[in-house]
Amino acid sequence: MNVVQMQHKVSESEWQTRVDLAACYRLVAHYGWTDLIFTHLSARVPDSIGSSEGEAFLINPLGY
Repeated sequence: MNVVQMQHKVSESEWQTRVDLAACYRLVAHYGWTDLIFTHLSARVPDSIGSSEGEAFLINPLGY
C-alpha cells in the first residue's frame, strides 16, 4: 500500500503513532538490536481506546 494513501485512511493520532513506531524500529536496527530473540515493539492506537471495535495495536508481522 502506498504510504500517502495510508495516511489519509487513518486518524491524525494513529498516523503519528505509526510514524513514532517506525522511528523506534529504525533505532532498533541502527543499534543492531535486531538479532535478539525477544526484540519486540508495538503501540496501541490512541483513537481505539473505548472504541466499539475494541482496542487496536500496531505490531510487525512475524519474521520482520
